[in-house]
Amino acid sequence: MQLLDRGLIVDATTAPTDARFCTFTSLLCLSDGRLVAGFRTGSAKDSGDDDIRLLVSEDEGRTWARTCNGIGEYHPGSGGRMRAVGLAEIEPGRLIAAFNWIDRSDPALPLANPETQGILPTKLFVAESSDTGRTWTPFRTVDLHPHRGNALTGDLLALHNGTLALPYEAWKEYHDSSPGEHHAALRFSDDGGQSWHGPAIVAHDDENRRLFWDQRLTVLPQDGRLLALFWTHDRHAGQDLPIHMAWGSPDGRTWSAPRSTGIAGQIAAPLGLPDGRLFMAYVHRHDPPSLRALLSEDGGASWQDELIFYAKRLGSESGMTGSRDFADYWADMNIWTFGHPAAVLLPNGDVMVAHYAGDASAMSIHWVRIRIK
Repeated sequence: MQLLDRGLIVDATTAPTDARFCTFTSLLCLSDGRLVAGFRTGSAKDSGDDDIRLLVSEDEGRTWARTCNGIGEYHPGSGGRMRAVGLAEIEPGRLIAAFNWIDRSDPALPLANPETQGILPTKLFVAESSDTGRTWTPFRTVDLHPHRGNALTGDLLALHNGTLALPYEAWKEYHDSSPGEHHAALRFSDDGGQSWHGPAIVAHDDENRRLFWDQRLTVLPQDGRLLALFWTHDRHAGQDLPIHMAWGSPDGRTWSAPRSTGIAGQIAAPLGLPDGRLFMAYVHRHDPPSLRALLSEDGGASWQDELIFYAKRLGSESGMTGSRDFADYWADMNIWTFGHPAAVLLPNGDVMVAHYAGDASAMSIHWVRIRIK
């Protein structure tokens, strides 16, 4: 792999105060070659003024124009804010998006309860746009019952049978003092996002020891199978495990048991390539902290050709040097200053990865372009 170029989708260092921290990256390549990037903004990495922005590039990332300036409070007076967005193209030029709503009616409350580790009330909405996000159809709620404490975990997927799949994870609510059960799951729509059914469980540990966080998925172009990668944590040991992977059937309903890739990392974005190889962009927080890419030529049995495309100072990130209290991970997430890679295949076969990076004063959205040899 060769790093060809890099640039900024948005420079947060010059943004207004309420948009100085940009995270939770989404990236989509449209059928006409245009790129759409979505991300969360706020005055801090965890703040009560969450919102989302969308930008479009018509020149493969060299320049970007804002198309969605944010949703604002939804519904007005409710204190609800949009924290993340996941995108898909349902027909040429027509987008569908999933929006992760969070109750910020008390803006002083952090996302995760420091006593219980439950999260603030959330909802998932979907809507469509025919003008790359400038305007949206009315938002529709996706019923995720019986799951609670839900969060969007990546872009919507267009399956080979025409079904849409919405990836999310379920945890527990803010005041729930139980140990909590984590599920990585999918909901499905056979009518272009008008209605949703499911769930299918992508990953869950019945012993509630291993937590398969932040699933990221890809549809293999050859046969429609799904590949999921997970930031995996051992709650009993208080440490991250290597990135895990699982294979799903083309309809997304049945999944293999997650297995270790052997790669030390957190959020990992997979991408199935036309020649059958697999691409992975992932977060490495051990020394040296960085964002990296890998290739697999054998269906994920092994990974090689590592490319570092973003590097921070030397020294492991907070929480990476030993056993860690589970509650401390939520605090660490507000300290970490880079992550959330999202990868797409460009028309000429190159791969573009978008991610956030910065420091304690501002976090911007970056892109890199990688040539796969």
